[in-house]
Amino acid sequence: MAMLLAILGGIGLFLLGMQTMTGSLKELTGEFIKGWMNRFAGGTGRAIFSGAFITAIIQSSTAVTLLTIGFVSAGLLSFAQSVGVIMGANIGSTSTGWLVSLIGFKVDLQGWALPIVGFGVLLKTFLPERIAAYGSVLAGFGLLFLGLGVLQEGMAELQHAVSFAGLTNIFLLVFIGAIMTIIMQSSSAAVATTLTALFSGVIEFEQAAYLVIGQNIGTTLTAILAAIGAGTAAKRAGLTHVLFNIGTALLALIFTPQLLQATRFISHLLFEEFDAAFGIAIFHTLFNVLGVLVFALLIRPFIKLIEKLVPAKGNPFVRHLNPQVAKLPQVALEAVHQTIQLVLAELMQLMQVVLRDGTVDLHKVDTLHGAAMEIRTFLDRIQSMPQEAFQRHVQILHTLDHVDRLLQVIEEPIGREAHLVHPRTSGKWMPLLDKAKAELTEDKQLPELVQEFSAASEEMAIERKARRNEYYVRAAKNEAELATVLKKVDALLWFDRLIYHAWRAFARLEKAQRT
Repeated sequence: MAMLLAILGGIGLFLLGMQTMTGSLKELTGEFIKGWMNRFAGGTGRAIFSGAFITAIIQSSTAVTLLTIGFVSAGLLSFAQSVGVIMGANIGSTSTGWLVSLIGFKVDLQGWALPIVGFGVLLKTFLPERIAAYGSVLAGFGLLFLGLGVLQEGMAELQHAVSFAGLTNIFLLVFIGAIMTIIMQSSSAAVATTLTALFSGVIEFEQAAYLVIGQNIGTTLTAILAAIGAGTAAKRAGLTHVLFNIGTALLALIFTPQLLQATRFISHLLFEEFDAAFGIAIFHTLFNVLGVLVFALLIRPFIKLIEKLVPAKGNPFVRHLNPQVAKLPQVALEAVHQTIQLVLAELMQLMQVVLRDGTVDLHKVDTLHGAAMEIRTFLDRIQSMPQEAFQRHVQILHTLDHVDRLLQVIEEPIGREAHLVHPRTSGKWMPLLDKAKAELTEDKQLPELVQEFSAASEEMAIERKARRNEYYVRAAKNEAELATVLKKVDALLWFDRLIYHAWRAFARLEKAQRT
C-alpha cells in the first residue's frame, strides 16, 4: 500500500511541478511566443522549428498544441503553418525525456529539490508581481524533481513486488502507454514515469519503448477536447494533431527494430556505452523526427485531406472566434480585431451597393448583425485581462457600437433613394470605399484610412450644413416643394451618418490596435 501511495504521490508532485512551471513559463513568455509565431512560423521548416523550440521552452506539447489552435483560430497563423508547428511540438516534447535522463537520475533529487522549492516560493513571495513568475518556475522545477525522487522510491519497491517480464504484447504496451497519458493528462509525466520504472528495473528497455509510442498517441485527447464545439480552424488543427500522432506511432511500430538499433548506436556514440534511460530519450526523439520528415514530405496532400474532412461552414465572419481562444486574452482580442476587419470589409461592399443603386442585401445585413452579436458573446468569455488588454477591449466595444449603427443606417428607407436624390454625392465616396475594402485587413494601412475617412466625414458635414440651409431657403421662397426639400435633407443626413459611423468605426479599431 505504501508503495502505491509513493508512486501516486510521486506522479502527483511531478504533475504539480510541471503545471506550475509550464503555467509560469507561458505567463513569462506569452508575448515572446506571439511574436515568435508571427515572425518565424513562415514556411513548413520554420513552423516545425518554431513548434519544437517553443515546446522545449515551456515543456508542454499539450500547451503548445492548445496555443496553436488558439493562434490559428485567431487568424495569427494560417492552417498550413499550424500543421508545421504541431509537428514540431512533438519533437520539442522529447526534451522532457532528455531532461529527466540527464539530471533526474544523476543527482540527489531529494537533497536538491526541497531547497529549490523553498527558494522559488520565497522569490514568488517577495519579488514584484511582474517578475514573481520566475519564482513559480523555480518552485515548479523543484517540485518536478521532488516528484521524481518519490516516484523512484515507489518504483524501487514495485520492482520486488511485481514482475512485468511476461508482458510482451506490443499492442497492449502501446495501449497502456496511451492510457497513462490520458489519465495523467500529460505525456511528460507519462514519459517520466516510464523512465523511472525503467531506471528502477521495473520494466525492460523494449517495454519502455512501446509505452512511449503509446504515450505519443495519448496526447491527442486534449486536442480532441479543445476542438469540440470550436470553429473550423480549431477542428482542423485538432484533427491534424490526432492524425499526425497516430501516423507517427504507426511509423514507429513499423520501424521499431531499425529505430532500436539506431538508438543503441547513438547511445554508444554519445556515452561510449548503452544507457537505457538515455536510450528511451533517443528513441523518443528518433521516431518523432521520422514522423515529421515523412509528414513534411506529404504536407500538401495532408493539408488537403484535413480540409476535405473538415470543410468550412457556419458564419464565415466569425471563423476566428474559438471559445478556447477566450482563455488567452491577448490572442482572443487579436481574433476579435481580425473578425471586425472582415465585418467592416463586407460593410464597405454593402455601402458601395446602396450608394450605387439603393439595393440592400438584407440577408447579408442580418448575417453581419449576427456576427456582431457573436463577437460580443465571445468578448464576455474573456476574463483576467491585463490593463493594456482591458483598454483594447473597451476600444473594440466602441468599434462594435459604430458597426451596429452603420448597419442600421444602411437599412434606413431613405438610403434606397439617396442615389437618385443626390447622384453626385453618391458617386463621390466610391474610390474611398474601394480603397478601404482592399486595405482594411492590412493593419499598417489603418491609420491612413482613418485620416481619409475623417476628412471625408468632415467634408460631408460641411456639405450637409450648407446645402440643408440652402434647401430650406428655397422652400421658404416657394422655389421648391417642401416635400422634395425634406427628402433632399433626409438624404444628406443619411450620407452624413453613413460616412461618420464608418470613420468612427475605423478610428476606434485603429486605437484598439495601438493599445
